[in-house]
Amino acid sequence: MPNDEEIRELLADPGLSDWFKQALSSSLDRDPVDAANDAELLSAVLDRRSRAIAADALTSLVIRDAGRR
Repeated sequence: MPNDEEIRELLADPGLSDWFKQALSSSLDRDPVDAANDAELLSAVLDRRSRAIAADALTSLVIRDAGRR
């Protein structure tokens, strides 16, 4: 479990997105179990979306390449 200093370091890291920092910062005011559950669900949704987009892109490439034969 990250301590307060580790969280401050993350919030100050210029390499992390503002979106992530805002989500982390706002989660500190919430019940940690609820925040973790929401983060897990968000991760699953975004993972599924990214996989679907990647699969669609791959399908498009396969179709494009098949048309060149």
